[in-house]
Amino acid sequence: MRSAGRSRFSLDVKRIVRTAAAIGLSAAAAWHDCRAGAAPAPTAESPRPPVLGPGSEAPLFSAERLDGGALSLAALRGHVVLLNFWAVACPPCRIEMPELESIHRRYVGRGLRVIGVTEMDPSRDQALRSVAETGVTYPILLDPGARIGQLYALEAHPTTVILDARGRVRYVNVGYLRGEEKEIERAVQEALAAGKGNP
Repeated sequence: MRSAGRSRFSLDVKRIVRTAAAIGLSAAAAWHDCRAGAAPAPTAESPRPPVLGPGSEAPLFSAERLDGGALSLAALRGHVVLLNFWAVACPPCRIEMPELESIHRRYVGRGLRVIGVTEMDPSRDQALRSVAETGVTYPILLDPGARIGQLYALEAHPTTVILDARGRVRYVNVGYLRGEEKEIERAVQEALAAGKGNP
């Protein structure tokens, strides 16, 4: 059993990692916006979308798949869905992805659908190389301009969102530290048990 001191230390480390990731994500997004000539960041007059929490309805989207074709979130209604927002230049993402692949393999037969969403506009070759290196086989979607990321009010990479079979958010994990895949897997199990993962 972990001591209270160690548990507090782990929470402090996670807070620091999340803060650093959020700062990095904001800086990278600003740099991307400047390069692309995008509109300035939202102000008080145009606020960001609210951060999604358990019970929120997941925003619908469709996007191009890395391997060709398209995928629509609406088409997955009736399945539990794990969305993982990741970036090529994100070390925690690359550590987490093989763990998500293991979860995908264990639960795909029970109705789970794992979907990776690339952020920060990598080239197709960069994304393909990262997918090959991490060994994931679940579908990867491209998100040019972070359109989907903005719908989900991302604060950091990676971010994992689990949706129930009705399309409602059940769980959100921002960032990744080793061992958190157990918490993610528990959330998957609960979503499958609660709502008929198999349509």
